[in-house]
Amino acid sequence: MKESSYNFFYEFQKDPSKLIAYNSRTNSLALINKKDYAELKKYVENGVQIEDAKLLKELQKGEFLIEPDINELEILKFKMFASRYSSKGLGLTIAPTLDCNFACTYCYEKGKNEGYMSKEVQNNIIKFIEKQSKFIEQLSISWYGGEPLLAMEAIENITNKVLEIVKREKIKFSAMIVTNGYNLTKDTLLKLKKLNIKAMQVTIDGTGETHNSRRPLKNGGPTFERILSNLSENKKYLPSTNLRVNIDKENIKSLEEILEVIKEYNLEKTVATYPGYIEPTNDCYSVNNCLEVCDFSKVEYEFHERLQAVNFVPNIDYKYPYIKTNVCTADNLNSMVIDPKGDIYKCWSDVGRSEYKISNISENKMINLEKFFQYILYDPTIDEDCKDCEVLPLCMGGCPRRRVDNIVDRCTSYKYVLEGYIKNIALNKYRELNNEKVERR
Repeated sequence: MKESSYNFFYEFQKDPSKLIAYNSRTNSLALINKKDYAELKKYVENGVQIEDAKLLKELQKGEFLIEPDINELEILKFKMFASRYSSKGLGLTIAPTLDCNFACTYCYEKGKNEGYMSKEVQNNIIKFIEKQSKFIEQLSISWYGGEPLLAMEAIENITNKVLEIVKREKIKFSAMIVTNGYNLTKDTLLKLKKLNIKAMQVTIDGTGETHNSRRPLKNGGPTFERILSNLSENKKYLPSTNLRVNIDKENIKSLEEILEVIKEYNLEKTVATYPGYIEPTNDCYSVNNCLEVCDFSKVEYEFHERLQAVNFVPNIDYKYPYIKTNVCTADNLNSMVIDPKGDIYKCWSDVGRSEYKISNISENKMINLEKFFQYILYDPTIDEDCKDCEVLPLCMGGCPRRRVDNIVDRCTSYKYVLEGYIKNIALNKYRELNNEKVERR
């Protein structure tokens, strides 16, 4: 037997006689007595056999110890390619318009075509889904923009046809929407429910004054109060809702106040709040305003600590690591982004940039194989910057778009704050299993 390359051991504050054991490839989490850990280290470092059969079995169960002929990089590679090239699911991000009622300071779609998706393009999308329905087991659609609620007619038309298809073909279906929240009336939310859109992301930029200076209406008017009021007044109609709080160097201090604002609007048990990373995609925003991933990771961790302390949703378990295979839409063969003209891209950030376009929904050919292959053929298990990293299973090379653009700062936040999350999660699980009341700080 040999030790896994993805083992982590941390002190356990609840019981000094134990350590937390975590494996980033299997996602195994356990407590181990320090004397048993000493036995493990003797075996790994000096070849002294572990006499305790139960201990040995448990270490093998969590794959903290593995057979000597196992190549863990090959396992990661196999799972990555199996997921990346799977045809069981189809993932579509659809932007029915790039038009927007906001004028956000960092928007990477500034100056893009503000047209709306034609019936012809809508029908071509429906025909494409119809054709794919013979081969897939699940379909997911993310509505995106611009502001997608400005194109509600297109969303309704496509979704109603899709619901007929998935019902007939017995396909598992899920849908979500990314919206600025300004038009989230009761009537709109009831329409979304009818369309089986069960998840939603709404974005704010800190507290009122800060938000309104960064995410105003096109005419310069404020938006913050209306967004929060929409969520508060209609919370019983909301789907599962994430409230993203965009953060950079300029508004980082407002993050400290945002939880009080959410509480004022009685949303602390309704929306799941989290910090959002702003980056200068497509040269839309000053690099100097953006946080490094390392710094943002620490801000994100401290924010989730605060959520845990005041018992908002989600608690710290929201950040339990999950194993990545492919990273996102960009490096998944059967996922794509479709803009209002029917042009197809691999990444949300590519929309509207001709050099990133790979096809059109009306065509049956690839027009930009070089860009497509940059996304889809990358292998982090042979990347000199990634292959020896202990958190590779949680990252798999990081953001594909940043990699394609040769941006070095693309690692997962777990590279910088994994210990904090794992320690908190282990403590919570221990208390839960022992029926202990969790003290709120």
